[in-house]
Amino acid sequence: MSVSVGILYSSQRLIKLICDNLMTTNEILEQFTKIYVARTPYVLDLCRSCKWVEISPSGFLQVTNRGLEILEAQSITEKLRIQLKHYVYTIKPTWSKVLHYGRKEALHHFPQEIIQCFEEAELLGDYSSDNSIILWWDILGAFSRSGVEEKKNSVGRRGELLSLKYEEKRLGAPPTWKSFESNFVGFDILSKVSKDDDSNLSIEVKGTVSTTDSISFFITNNEWNVASLTKNYLFHIWSLASATVLYILTPEIIEQSIPSNKGNGKWESVKIEYKKSDLEPYRVKEGI
Repeated sequence: MSVSVGILYSSQRLIKLICDNLMTTNEILEQFTKIYVARTPYVLDLCRSCKWVEISPSGFLQVTNRGLEILEAQSITEKLRIQLKHYVYTIKPTWSKVLHYGRKEALHHFPQEIIQCFEEAELLGDYSSDNSIILWWDILGAFSRSGVEEKKNSVGRRGELLSLKYEEKRLGAPPTWKSFESNFVGFDILSKVSKDDDSNLSIEVKGTVSTTDSISFFITNNEWNVASLTKNYLFHIWSLASATVLYILTPEIIEQSIPSNKGNGKWESVKIEYKKSDLEPYRVKEGI
């Protein structure tokens, strides 16, 4: 089942119609050839498939909690974002399987009508002034990976946002958030070495909410390959428990904990753990 901007707007009209009127499916089909710009049978099919409306025991159409969520949204943009979320959750279209690739990367796999839906929902715009865009992509990206409807942002993303602010404060200019657009570059943020040196600086960000005296995080084989081959590369390790603390580590420090491939075996991910006391020399004491 495909979707377009027109069918989403038409679905909003139908949900409102059913909310305000006691009607059966046949009555709606008989009275309305179209709902707004789309043919009524298709609009009804989408609304029922996405569980925005259902048939009550008495045989009348009624709006579900999901449908009410759309009706109660404060703006057209929010309504569209909710509809797209529900559509992904229930229909699981083929294109939704790449949502976790990152925004720019995922768009390469989207049909044109889906790109138009995302544009209309303002999900392709500037995220620096609208955190809800980041949250939407994170929630749907998590669902794309695991099939679980996530409810809040990841710890890792919190760390990335903090690193973006830290780098902008350090340099006086915003860095580029690479991982939001693509998960295949091998690092999260593209910054500069310093205000006086505009050489590229690649930053991989890790976050933890551990309340123990240790900090642990995972590094993938791809991340390490990029880190070991890139001239200017740093790891930002954020401790986000009781206080926000940043540790900055070089690949040379991390390398001591990286496993090696042996025989026919190849490592894919490694968990690295440090005592906080051992990381104290790398703790950033200013600019947080």
